[in-house]
Amino acid sequence: MTQTSHKHTNSLAKESSPYLLQHAHNPVNWLPWGKEAREKAIKENKLMLVSVGYSSCHWCHVMEHESFEDESVAEIMNDNFVCIKVDREERPDVDQVYMEAVQAMRNQGGWPLNCFTTPEGKPVYGGTYFPKKNWVDILNQLAELWKRSPEEVQEYGDKLAHGMQIAGALPILEDQKSWNQESIKKALSNWQTRMDNQHGGPDKAPKFPLPANYSFLLQYGIFTGNSTVLKHVELTLDKMAQGGIYDQVGGGFTRYSTDKFWKVPHFEKMLYDNAQLLSLYNLAYKHFNKTDYLHVTEGIKTWLNREMRDKSGSFYSALDADSEGVEGLFYIFDEDELSEKGLAEAYAKFYYTDGKALWEGKLIPVRKGSFAELSGELNLSEKACIEEFNELNSNLLSLRSKRPRPLTDDKSICSWNAMLASALLENFESTSDQKSLESANKILHFIENELFNAETGILSHSWKEGKPSEIGFLEDYAFLIQGQIAVYRATQKDSVLRRAKELTDIAIDRFFSLEQGLFFFTAQDQSDLISRPVELSDNVIPSSNSIMAQNLLELSAYFSHTHYREISDRLLAAVENSMIEYPEGYGNWANLYLKKLMGSPELVVIGSEAHSFYSELRMKDLQMFTVAVSQKESDLPIFANRFVRDKTLVYICRNQSCLKPLETIESAKTEINRFTEKFESH
Repeated sequence: MTQTSHKHTNSLAKESSPYLLQHAHNPVNWLPWGKEAREKAIKENKLMLVSVGYSSCHWCHVMEHESFEDESVAEIMNDNFVCIKVDREERPDVDQVYMEAVQAMRNQGGWPLNCFTTPEGKPVYGGTYFPKKNWVDILNQLAELWKRSPEEVQEYGDKLAHGMQIAGALPILEDQKSWNQESIKKALSNWQTRMDNQHGGPDKAPKFPLPANYSFLLQYGIFTGNSTVLKHVELTLDKMAQGGIYDQVGGGFTRYSTDKFWKVPHFEKMLYDNAQLLSLYNLAYKHFNKTDYLHVTEGIKTWLNREMRDKSGSFYSALDADSEGVEGLFYIFDEDELSEKGLAEAYAKFYYTDGKALWEGKLIPVRKGSFAELSGELNLSEKACIEEFNELNSNLLSLRSKRPRPLTDDKSICSWNAMLASALLENFESTSDQKSLESANKILHFIENELFNAETGILSHSWKEGKPSEIGFLEDYAFLIQGQIAVYRATQKDSVLRRAKELTDIAIDRFFSLEQGLFFFTAQDQSDLISRPVELSDNVIPSSNSIMAQNLLELSAYFSHTHYREISDRLLAAVENSMIEYPEGYGNWANLYLKKLMGSPELVVIGSEAHSFYSELRMKDLQMFTVAVSQKESDLPIFANRFVRDKTLVYICRNQSCLKPLETIESAKTEINRFTEKFESH
């Protein structure tokens, strides 16, 4: 076998991360994050450069090519700095600390993230992408400043590190918190001033999907009867499903749209986006009953199974935006190419071929309208329209498959896989697709067998080729617990709830601060940072604290565990003001707030006909309910004293109080409908 010869090889060649391996042959003497790098910086009295990115990051590639592959730039970096490369997907804790620092310095952040620190790791200067000239100037100035006035640099690092630690603390709430409908109304009012009611989403570009936000808005619209909010959600989901941000040909969503029309995507595909969007479109399909939304869920699943599944049963992390060094090249089409293959006429039936789809002289597949609209224009039934559309896409996919593919980041991330398992279980609940159930079970089996160390309680964050990372974060526990609760909702197996509780107790022990009333992102025994990061606001992934707060509220009902509910309430109260002021950054928290306003509703069905009762009731929107179902007596606390021989009973409860038990499905449906009465219609 011929071995490729490289002029330069650094310490990253020993790593397994695809992102780190991309930099293994830079002339920069990169080191991975760890003790060795910090000891080297202290011994040599050099500033450190912590450079964070990920394998499918377009501008990471650009900066690498411009600066990190340049020998003259590398010489300056090697002579004056200890240079550390970090895969943000493997070490999100490192990313969070230095992202927070850069945002404090510059009021902005993103990737690539480049943060200069003292030898001890305290941040002193940073930013994101720097053009080569700017980068060289910064390197030289920082090197000179460190030689001339190291005490000045150290003082700034001390102050910033101290400020970051202070910012992480939250007030302890001593009194019982009451939940105010005005808070959610104020939040929504602030939000609506920043909505794009012509194209959907926010009134700015770029546009990120942020599924947690639309999940909240959908639930709010349903439970308040707010038609304005529901129309905005429907508009947004329609535009996304028809736009270039969705891979019409191959299925799956890209990370964001660069414009306000959802036309031109940033072409990388992330597992976490698609897991959440599968869940969102599944929920929207249940409410709006639109064929388009079901088609999207099937498209996401098809793409995942075709391109992202590992033989272990887990799913890969991401697909790069670039192929052959060009962003989006794999996904776009040329009109001559379509004509040559005899596809131009069929293509023009369904997709725009004018300025609504043209990008750099090529065509991004942007659908002309909904299937209902297209079937009317083409004088076809909706079913026939979709069949013809699918046939066209099959031909386009075959054409596309002959091109060089974008890089696949083939590591498996625990939290993202658990997130996908939850979405697949929701899909199974609403469609009865057994493959979704089987796939979710395989993911959870993989996590338990490959990523969880029963002796230490450590859940590894990432895994590749049989090797777990042996470090885990709050988000891994949070999303896995959420996944176990989703298994229970789908299968009613008590054992998975008990497993969820075991994991919750481990998470509380390892991550929760009683003094500050929040969960740290890192465990004390695994943190090697200047401060332990705290994740509160929701971003492209809901914050780990918000997921834990939701989990704790659910489990407090199943196990009658007041302590869980108190932690959840304390967390939610701590972010309430921020949620009101900037709800777009607290969408998952807002969903929890809505549930608290509803009285944390519970639906308990017990008796010999419990499963058939629940099959009827689950056709209603029960997303905000804690659901418990058993055909026999159970020692799960939520069922205590509720079993009556020869009867099947339905208990509907809120705020730890219940209606009298109901004995018919129709009476239960009536009471479920009444849950919206406390909200005003709009």
